[in-house]
Amino acid sequence: MTEADAIKDEGNVFFKEGRYEEALSCYTRALKLSDSDNSSATFYKNRAACYLKMNKNEEALKDTTAALEICPNDPKALFRRCQAYENLDKMAEAYKDAVHLLKVEPKNTAVQPILRRLNKLMQEKVIQQNSFDSKLQQMINILFDASGSMEREKKITAANNLIVLARDEAGATEIIKNNGIKLLNTLVPHKDLELLTAVIRVFSCLVKHRQDKVMEIYETLTLKNIIIVMGLPNEDVSTAAAHLLQFIINAVTGIEVQREKKKQLEEDKKKYKNLQDRCPPLKLDDDIQEFVDEVFIALLKMLPNGKVSGFGRDSSMEILIKNVTRSDGLAWTAKFIEKGGIQCVLTVAGTIKQHKTLEITEQSPMHSSILLSKVYDDTSGDKEREKYRAACENHLVEMLGDDSMDSKLEAVEAICALLRGPFDAGNAILSRDGIMPIMLAMANSENLIYQRVAIEALVLSASKKDKCSGIIKDAVPILKALYNSKSDSVKVRALVGLCKLGSYGGTDASAKSFAEGSTLTLAKACRKFLNDSKKDIDLRKWATEGLAYLTLDGDVKEELADDTKALKSIIDLAKTPYSTRLGGDDDKKPDSSILYPAVQVFVNMTNSYDKPDIMPEMLELAKYSKQHVPEEHPKDKEEFVKVRVEKLVKAGVCGALHELAKTDSYSSRELLARIFLAITSEPAHRGLCVQQGGAKALIPLALEGTAEGKLRAAQALAKIAITINPDNAFPGQRSLEVVRPLNQLLHIDCTGLQNFEALMALTNLASMSDSVRKRMLKENCLSNIEHWMFEEHEMIRRAATECMCNLVMCEDIAKLFLGENDRVKLMLLYAGDEDPLLVRAAAGALAILSSSREVCNKIIGVNNWFELLQMLLVHDFPDIQERGTYILLGMMSADKELAQQLVESPLFELLLALSRIEDADRVKTKQYSQQALEKAAEWALVKPNKDAPKS
Repeated sequence: MTEADAIKDEGNVFFKEGRYEEALSCYTRALKLSDSDNSSATFYKNRAACYLKMNKNEEALKDTTAALEICPNDPKALFRRCQAYENLDKMAEAYKDAVHLLKVEPKNTAVQPILRRLNKLMQEKVIQQNSFDSKLQQMINILFDASGSMEREKKITAANNLIVLARDEAGATEIIKNNGIKLLNTLVPHKDLELLTAVIRVFSCLVKHRQDKVMEIYETLTLKNIIIVMGLPNEDVSTAAAHLLQFIINAVTGIEVQREKKKQLEEDKKKYKNLQDRCPPLKLDDDIQEFVDEVFIALLKMLPNGKVSGFGRDSSMEILIKNVTRSDGLAWTAKFIEKGGIQCVLTVAGTIKQHKTLEITEQSPMHSSILLSKVYDDTSGDKEREKYRAACENHLVEMLGDDSMDSKLEAVEAICALLRGPFDAGNAILSRDGIMPIMLAMANSENLIYQRVAIEALVLSASKKDKCSGIIKDAVPILKALYNSKSDSVKVRALVGLCKLGSYGGTDASAKSFAEGSTLTLAKACRKFLNDSKKDIDLRKWATEGLAYLTLDGDVKEELADDTKALKSIIDLAKTPYSTRLGGDDDKKPDSSILYPAVQVFVNMTNSYDKPDIMPEMLELAKYSKQHVPEEHPKDKEEFVKVRVEKLVKAGVCGALHELAKTDSYSSRELLARIFLAITSEPAHRGLCVQQGGAKALIPLALEGTAEGKLRAAQALAKIAITINPDNAFPGQRSLEVVRPLNQLLHIDCTGLQNFEALMALTNLASMSDSVRKRMLKENCLSNIEHWMFEEHEMIRRAATECMCNLVMCEDIAKLFLGENDRVKLMLLYAGDEDPLLVRAAAGALAILSSSREVCNKIIGVNNWFELLQMLLVHDFPDIQERGTYILLGMMSADKELAQQLVESPLFELLLALSRIEDADRVKTKQYSQQALEKAAEWALVKPNKDAPKS
């Protein structure tokens, strides 16, 4: 036997036990060691079987196809590919494989019902197709009416109906077959922007579903037209064009597939610690690279182009943000720096709306900062980073050297973008002589625009503690003077500047930069802006940012918690959505300018930030050496935090968190998870959290984000699942989606509390339905649960056993107790434990499993089985005694030989005694005992007692 065959046999054992992840790993290793085509075909087939069990149908399709390339008529490979096709809703391909298999193996009974089912579906599809063709032709006639008499509304309706059809692969195919690409292209560009938007969305669907036609669509439409449409002054049409261009990029380069591979590899590395495989970098052919370069240059040229709308500029930056990096993009960073991309973005970032040199939106400055940050973080080494800094410096120095004050103003605005994004690059500019005096001079001028921009720059430049303390002396007098401005826009920015400078001590109650009571005064001013409903959203956003700094102080937290109106104002602001362009037509993201400050306020109020764990010895050493020792604010103690959390929940914070959870920012997602965990730590808040969408929001937070954020979100889900009926907390599909996050908490690196809460939550979920139990099996929960069944801590061991008790109700999981393993033995040993809760769980599992003859035979194969069962029959707890009698009923029903052993044992006398027991709490115990005796009589092992009561 070869090494590959030995590994395959090991995989077969795992497969029979339902451990599909381990089996998959074995077959993959065997495949790498394979030295013959026939062996490779077998390994591909076996791996495909694993993929089918794991519902990874695309992977199963690839492996079965690979096996059939080696052995074209292999029945197993044909059968499994047929299953994969059917699961992927590719009925025609599935039908073809089923027919082929029946030709190869006419007596194959497994494929016959599949063939009958597929045959019926194919007939229905033909009927649907005829109807579909008629509808499609009708829409084309309306949309491309040559007479010119067709009403506009009917044309738009026809175009929107085409979108619906094109969302399906079959519909996309029919549109293309009916010369749809060329016909639709005649409407691009079009004066009617609503009609144009619909047409562009049809193209997006065609690209998505017919990737073999992508280049034809791209060459027909032309990049020039796509860019023109993207630059139009209409958000919907610009969004649609950006969406289309991103779909084309994904299809031509395969970048989205590459991202999925990397994501899957990272998941695999978590499961298999010794996995060292790396995802190879994306390699593009010369012609594809030429396409990528063409798109990159076109996007870059859009940024400083005065003819492009603000929406078009934002769309261009979003595509660049998504694709610029080497790690998960198209590696545009080096070209971006070399081709003047830094200067282009800084031009947009420095644009002042009132100057009208370029059209920008409210989101343009934030997009500029994110793009600058993305490129800076992706630079490879000091040399490239120096080129980046030099590009920034040369551009800004030139602007600052201009005699025009407007040019200096735009330079300071661009510096703000750097300070929001790559802070180090912005800080390097600030360190140059003459920059800070210019900012202070602008802040001290009479011009409101100069004041606003300068204040923002001062606020952003104080992001680091050392910088903050350095500018307090110069900035505070100016900010105080500007706070008295008649312009609310200037006043609120000056207020935020003062808030930021006044909070640089963080949560350290002993570090104060301003006089006692100043922070409360500043906080009161911020709340005044929030409580005035007449103030516009922008002013209230700035006031929220001020509180994001000030709520590090315990007194400020307490006053804000008592100001319900201000809290609700922040919550309403947080719910304000911003429509993202590349996330889908219906995908609404939170406004990034309010997201972070609002979340930070909630984090501070719930004290869910990380607190330094200082060893007492180090604290004493610091005091002895007269070093500064941070002090906790008296109002940050647990009793105060608990009351603040309650007030936040009553104000409706969970609804705001639900909206904010749509963000793509991993750092913000972690903060949201921290707040949710703080809220759900109190059982009384969990019901309201679920009502306001908390459970729905937590699932994606637990799946995407930082490692810490995912664990905190998963723990919040566990707390909800423990106390709230899972049918209410996780209705429908959500009950399946929550399994994976909870499984994360079963990792050995998690805390004991996280392990315990996850097991309790999974126990409740496992009671819901067989589909949930199967999902737990698929997500590899079973091996983790079994691991914790051996834990020394009695509460964790008990929780794991209780979870297993519910899981064995699933037939697929119950089968794992068969064969050569000690699972039944462990349950029987636990049934004899001193902990009644552990005994109850183990006995419950055995009661369910006792319907299997093999399990019953395994029970009597355990040493002292008879004493262990006897302990159940005489137990003080009625429900445990009931389970014990049910186990004996199963064993008595299994077969005559086993029943005879029970009759000949002292257990029989116990059954006789229990069959006569008169106790209202032990009715079921009596019933099961009588049924067991009746089974013994049926086997003719005892004579029936005619006077005994009927069960």
